[in-house]
Amino acid sequence: MKKISLMGLIGLTIAFFGSVRSLPMIAATGWEQIFFMLVSGLLFALPIALISAELSTIWEDASGPQDWVGKILGEKWGFVTSWLLWLQMFFGMVMVSMTFSVMAGDMLGVEAMQKSHVAIFFVIIGVYWLVTILNLKFDMVKLSGSYGAIIGIYIPFAILVVLGIVYFFKNGINPQGYLADFSFSKLWPNFGTIKTLPIFVGIVFIFAGVEMSSVHVKEIENPKKNYPIAVIAAVVILIVLNLLAAMGMANAIPAGKVDVSNLMDVVTIYLKDFGLPHIIYNVLACFVAVGVFVALSTWVLGPSKAMLQVAKAGALPKFFQKQNKKGDPVNLVLVQATMVSLIATMFLLPIDLGAIFILITVVTTLLYCVVYVLIMLAGMKARKAQPDLPRQFRLGAKGNGLLYVLAIITLLIIAVVTGSSLIPPDGIPAADDIGYIVFVIAAVVAAIGSGLLIFKNRKPEWKQEDVQETK
Repeated sequence: MKKISLMGLIGLTIAFFGSVRSLPMIAATGWEQIFFMLVSGLLFALPIALISAELSTIWEDASGPQDWVGKILGEKWGFVTSWLLWLQMFFGMVMVSMTFSVMAGDMLGVEAMQKSHVAIFFVIIGVYWLVTILNLKFDMVKLSGSYGAIIGIYIPFAILVVLGIVYFFKNGINPQGYLADFSFSKLWPNFGTIKTLPIFVGIVFIFAGVEMSSVHVKEIENPKKNYPIAVIAAVVILIVLNLLAAMGMANAIPAGKVDVSNLMDVVTIYLKDFGLPHIIYNVLACFVAVGVFVALSTWVLGPSKAMLQVAKAGALPKFFQKQNKKGDPVNLVLVQATMVSLIATMFLLPIDLGAIFILITVVTTLLYCVVYVLIMLAGMKARKAQPDLPRQFRLGAKGNGLLYVLAIITLLIIAVVTGSSLIPPDGIPAADDIGYIVFVIAAVVAAIGSGLLIFKNRKPEWKQEDVQETK
């Protein structure tokens, strides 16, 4: 097997979690975005990626977080990990599909696809079911290949960064923008404006999936040296790209006018200011829409395939173990699409679209954070429970101090994220604040509780004969 090069791994890592769709959310925090991005990238994403890398090289037969957690914390928590990674897709794919609706509306000039709750609802359902059917019929990930990342991530980032820099050099700091009246105090979050904190949760979510490239650690050249270089480089590159693009947005868009679900508002400002043709707007919207479509294709099958292995091990009924001719978990994927459709009904509620977007982002992030808590605990316990097992990559040359410190820092960040997620964002009417909090807590508790309940009530006959249980 050909080994993955250092540059190849950097590109692979960026492709797993890089996206331009969260830029408006970052821009909405003004100068505070620097603090939020550095904390999210360096104190959240990097420790998760590095600890995941170590766990992924301990066992030859481990294929992802559910295996790492299962082998250290027990089969029950391994199942819960896989279950939560699957459930978070329901909310996450609604969020991504909404972005597609906005981008496609920009590209086609159909305002309803950007502003109408009903239109967005039907676009979400339509595009997700289309992606689902295409993935069951064809190998969409292979068809899109690396071109999807180039079209949907690298080119849009490059265009937005260049436009933002040119706008700055032409106009300086916009006195009406989010970056007006700079002072060093503005670099520190204003915790007095507490309703901005839910946006921090959304910024943390930018790095969700950073651990996914760690499953390829055994396939790269010199993993002990190259993996930490690759993951640090990938995180730093995305921090820089996000900050450059989002700072440009924050400078150009008038304060208080950012639509966190619409990336293209700032492009209109740029093109009008530069006197450039509107075709650039349409091309960029097309690129981002293609990138979102590719992202949907990438994630439609991944978590479901992980759940299939868990199902075959006896954690889910035979119904969920059905596969098509390509080996895809057809019933799991169809259930997933059905749940995405049900969650999409949230867009029929008479609530600000931006608030709904943040709410869905918050729930998705929290479910992912529970998984990261389990990974951190598994990483620390693995050092004590199985210290002598060979590791192709080890965090720290000697002792356990570095791993423990990074794991504890990550757990503290997750605690802050959890607290921030319970603060209703702007756009949620004050009368609905309690309902927002109840919904977030209920969603997370139901997700964890349902996983524990299913595992407790699993049946011996569910297990396929040729599948070994995780010990």
